[in-house]
Amino acid sequence: MKEKFKSWAFSKEHGKCDVITLIIYLLGVCTVSFFHEPWFDEAQAWAIARSGTIKEILFGIPHYEGHPPLWHLILVPFAKLGAPYELSLAAVNIFFMTLAVAVLLFKSPFPKLIRCLLPFNFFLFYQYGVISRPYCILVLAIFLAAVCYKNRNEHPVKYLLCLALMCAVHLMGIIMAGSFCIIWLCEIFSDKYKAGKLSDVLKDKRCWLMLALLAFVVAILIEIYPNHDTYTFKSTNNDELFGVELSPKLIFGFFLVLAEATIGQKPDSFLYVYDYISAIPLFLLAVTLFVLCVMIFRANKKLSLFLLTYTFFAGFCILIYSSRYHIGLLTAFLIFMFWIILDENGAINCPDALKKSANKINKSLLKAIKCASSLILIIPLFWSMVSSYNDICYPYWIRGVADFIKENNLEGYKILCQWNQQVDGDEAEYSGLGYDDSNIPWVDYPNIQGVAAALDPYFDHNIFYNFNIDKPAQTYVTHRSTTENENKEIFAKWNNVGLPDVVIGRCGVTRAFPDINVDDYVAVAQVHEYMTFKFEKSENYITIYVTKDLFNKIGTLEELTAQKLY
Repeated sequence: MKEKFKSWAFSKEHGKCDVITLIIYLLGVCTVSFFHEPWFDEAQAWAIARSGTIKEILFGIPHYEGHPPLWHLILVPFAKLGAPYELSLAAVNIFFMTLAVAVLLFKSPFPKLIRCLLPFNFFLFYQYGVISRPYCILVLAIFLAAVCYKNRNEHPVKYLLCLALMCAVHLMGIIMAGSFCIIWLCEIFSDKYKAGKLSDVLKDKRCWLMLALLAFVVAILIEIYPNHDTYTFKSTNNDELFGVELSPKLIFGFFLVLAEATIGQKPDSFLYVYDYISAIPLFLLAVTLFVLCVMIFRANKKLSLFLLTYTFFAGFCILIYSSRYHIGLLTAFLIFMFWIILDENGAINCPDALKKSANKINKSLLKAIKCASSLILIIPLFWSMVSSYNDICYPYWIRGVADFIKENNLEGYKILCQWNQQVDGDEAEYSGLGYDDSNIPWVDYPNIQGVAAALDPYFDHNIFYNFNIDKPAQTYVTHRSTTENENKEIFAKWNNVGLPDVVIGRCGVTRAFPDINVDDYVAVAQVHEYMTFKFEKSENYITIYVTKDLFNKIGTLEELTAQKLY
């Protein structure tokens, strides 16, 4: 029985098992997606496709979104023709991610057991299968590049088309494809030099094709290069975005990226010393994983490809910008690396140092090490299960708020949505007990209204009078920082319309409306907000306020005990 299982598990044949796995994957992703409520980033893409013009999507919005417009263009026909929001968004994402998994199952050289487990990895199943973002296309492009890698010198067009697709999807795709091309160019130059034909490089079709890809990438970089006033969660302008401060934290982060992509889960933030202390075991694990990767890829003559790509990828994450969405791309890259090694060699060569160590270790300990190494496949499966369970059982918040607005016919009233406020100073100083939002010095960004952008897709128009007040038909957020003078002008326009009847989210209304009396507003609903990532489930809530006059007029609302507006 044991031998039978081994024979099946390590077989590289493709067949019924792959078909069954694909069907289970598709059913699983569809089931979780049915319950999943689109998060802000998903809603923002739909809003751009629905209310942005083609000109804006191609030439204006990318400077503030930071990635090429391909995903938005794919969504345009669905959004502009009035297709169902959640269904269409999920269907497009599932289509591309199912294609990616099909390529993995039917084209990869992995043993059957690994091949059938990988689709249920947290990033391939939940993060990119359920959450609708452009990374589903990028994963597909990476896997297609792996298929074409072995014969890239004989069929360079196919391989470079895959790299071009990677570049067209996301900046992280450009980083990876650029690294692949640099190593490939070095190999071409090395081969020509050894053959004494260095002068023939300029006649090589592969070099000219890569030059064409470079021109394509330059055009994309010009298109997405952030404007000076581009806002991100860690910067408010270009100077801050590209300002690099060298610190021990960077070394910490450089290795933690690898652990996060494989087997670990780092703290939510690094505000306090104990956050760093708690991450030390994970850091040691990450360094160990990195050393193992170096040894394995060196033994298989792929070290330069791994080191260059990883350095560029992790470097961009820790120096410029990253989010949890990006980490899974490193998982896809590691799959790519082992894929191309197996494709070329038929097996993965074990480093000599590991062989020698294995010979010195007793059999029981060796078995324990092998079992521990299998955790890199097993733990991400549990991440998928826990995240899927949380997504099904603990809703986000958007549907709840949208339903409340519709059930109480609030669309016809003046609805104010909370806007982004950032702590003026060190956030850690105000994050302890005893601090209320009303006592914190804030910097206002009235154009940044993620709550409004997340809610508007559930309505046929922009229901918030303070959201994009100069362009009320625009239902997406333009991530643009504003100056104090611009804020005053925006607040003045809000005041010209009048005080709000309804306020979504607790916010500093007195900063925008000096004459407002917060005692005139009562809390009538608190919708719990849940987000999941791996084993983690964050919890918050959105409070809805109405004026006392409107409260009495509706008559069916119940006043809740909640913090007042400030």
